[in-house]
Amino acid sequence: MPMRINRTTDRTEARRLATLGTLAIAGTVWFVLAIVALHVLSPEIDPVHRPTSEYAGGPFGYLMTSAFVSLSIATWALTVGLYRNLPRAGLHRAGLSLLAIWCVGLLVAATFPIDFNDAPQTLAGRIHATNGPIIFLSLTTATNLVSQGFKKDLRWQPIYRFASVLALLMIPEFAAGGLARATGTGAGIAQRVFIVTFATWFLVVATQLRSIAIHDAERTT
Repeated sequence: MPMRINRTTDRTEARRLATLGTLAIAGTVWFVLAIVALHVLSPEIDPVHRPTSEYAGGPFGYLMTSAFVSLSIATWALTVGLYRNLPRAGLHRAGLSLLAIWCVGLLVAATFPIDFNDAPQTLAGRIHATNGPIIFLSLTTATNLVSQGFKKDLRWQPIYRFASVLALLMIPEFAAGGLARATGTGAGIAQRVFIVTFATWFLVVATQLRSIAIHDAERTT
């Protein structure tokens, strides 16, 4: 009887982790699709020099808001799933805390829209402008710390190198984005390259989480 209870508990936990992985994948995919669609729907925003947040101020702003929210949900699902699945000790635990900051920061970005360059500054715009660098730095640090946790677990080792390379790429990309904003040239394209990198990291990690959970669920059936 105790063994049956343990198997049922393990199978239920595995199914929950699979659901979290699926939610993380779906949320990230919606974020990417929304951003791509906005490039077509709002061509007046220059993708080379203007950040994606400016889509929130256009006629299809609801799509940008939904992108922020869906990525926040994806981040929450991935953070919870990794917290339950990765080893209990290690620097990756600090990385998960930083992912939580990114999660909350996305909701802040959705709530307080950015100010356009030629528009008067608002309190919401100042909050958005302050929030952005903080959460992008949190995300960059988080992906690097969490990726190191994959090395310690046999189930996660297949994606360790690829995830680590993506995370490392985000460091110069983050720096390039800051430099582009400071000089007023190329900030949009720098941010979009960064988005492609971290979205790929999210999808790779979420897919592995789901795969591990499905395998565990089948093993306990």
